[in-house]
Amino acid sequence: MLMRALPLLPLLLAFACTAPGNTVPAKPAEPFKPTLSLRPVAVSLAKGTTQAFQAEINYPEGVRYMRQPVGWRVVEPDGGSITGAGLYTAPASPGVFHVEVRREDFPDILASATVTVK
Repeated sequence: MLMRALPLLPLLLAFACTAPGNTVPAKPAEPFKPTLSLRPVAVSLAKGTTQAFQAEINYPEGVRYMRQPVGWRVVEPDGGSITGAGLYTAPASPGVFHVEVRREDFPDILASATVTVK
């Protein structure tokens, strides 16, 4: 009798593994974690010269923007200027200044760079 039952064993196991209610639920998607990086993070410049800064961000799945949603600023009032594209112009006076970039879609995310003007 045992010999007759052995050929049915694989069939019974197949049904047992695919029975409703025994499926593994799909893993939930991980929440989006916004990032922002800035290059370069430190630079030394002569008075009045320019430096291009680059911001890199990640995007939520399936989302793309017409332009990168970042805003630029020079922290110190007399620390030079920066364009919306990240082009910094050093001031006419020497000092240590800071360029900051902030995500517009996630305003709590920011990065900064140190600029030494000689």
